[in-house]
Amino acid sequence: MPSKPEKTEMPEAAKTTPRCPHFGDCGGCRLQDLSYEDQLKKKSAELGVLTAARGWSPDVHVHPSPEPWYYRNKMEFSFQDVFPAPSEGEDNILLGLKRKNRWDKVMDLRECHLFSPDAPKLLAGVHAWAWKERLQPYNLHKHAGFLRHLLVREGKNTKERMVMLVTTAGEFPRESFVKAVQNCFPCTTILRGINPGKADVVQTEQIETLFGPGHIHETLLGRRFRVSPHSFLQTNTHGAEFLYGLILRWLGEVGPKNLLDLYCGAGGIALSVAHLCTQVMGVEVVAGAVADAQHNASLNGVSNVQFLAAKVEEILPGLAAQAAAGIEVDTVIVDPARSGLHPGALAALKDLAAGHLLYVSCNPKAMCEDIGKLSEIYDLVKIEGVDLFPHTDHVEALALLKRVF
Repeated sequence: MPSKPEKTEMPEAAKTTPRCPHFGDCGGCRLQDLSYEDQLKKKSAELGVLTAARGWSPDVHVHPSPEPWYYRNKMEFSFQDVFPAPSEGEDNILLGLKRKNRWDKVMDLRECHLFSPDAPKLLAGVHAWAWKERLQPYNLHKHAGFLRHLLVREGKNTKERMVMLVTTAGEFPRESFVKAVQNCFPCTTILRGINPGKADVVQTEQIETLFGPGHIHETLLGRRFRVSPHSFLQTNTHGAEFLYGLILRWLGEVGPKNLLDLYCGAGGIALSVAHLCTQVMGVEVVAGAVADAQHNASLNGVSNVQFLAAKVEEILPGLAAQAAAGIEVDTVIVDPARSGLHPGALAALKDLAAGHLLYVSCNPKAMCEDIGKLSEIYDLVKIEGVDLFPHTDHVEALALLKRVF
């Protein structure tokens, strides 16, 4: 790779009129005041800064999203009470996204161009239902209230839809909720999830199906996937198809036999590349996602893939020991959370020492740090970006590494 340059310049971009009237207040789309072309240039330059700091080439290409608007297949909206409290009999519910740089402030969302043109209708309908039923929104400071989040998923290729209301424990008018949702946002399935914890995250200890099968389906590269509420699936469906196509091309150059897919979610990557391999093993900590992955393998008639529910950092040392005993893993794909690879996983990857490693990441900074820690084992072959998150600061990155010995 080229040596580290003395300086990588960030491009200057002219401002444009944001499409959404919430721009500036909402924390969701911080780059809407740049043209999409300039957004791509900005992300490419930022990736170049990270790679140049490691002594790699600063020229990193970022592929555009196939669709810059209404590309997300999943959104998580939050409830909050109005402060200061309104007069008795006045609406005290906010439902939308967090305000810019505020974890504890929700803005009432009237418009959004990320998920679906019908999203504002859903938010307005659920808001009206909650107010009519006199249900109390959750207060993050007092840790009191009932309504917490509204999770929405949509199959961009299948047009199937899911809505899950996340609440604290307690009874609520289920039938009227289903009716309110179906009147404004016709769905394949509607659920209620219970989160009794204090953390402001969309997690549930229990899930109750109110309507439909409890899941939706999506298709990627001709394969059909069952998606449950907490299953990981890249949030930009058509962008994910491009990303998986890129992975397929890179793996085609490598020629994998025994492939290990770490942090595999519902099996999107593993099942998309299985035909290139002799066998594939996927590892994912979320048991529900593993159940979806196993179902998806059967659904698509893929027989050379198995999935395990486990923490990567706990199972990988054992797999590395098996490799040392002659059960060779020649290719590894990792797609960790934003924090990057667990130290235990990093150490085990060094012991495993597969011939090639593909690193997929929504946090290129963490990815570059991890690749640096693996540099005694691997050389960086190439790195590219795919813009799965238009109008935001985020970008997906894909790197191919080759063992040095």
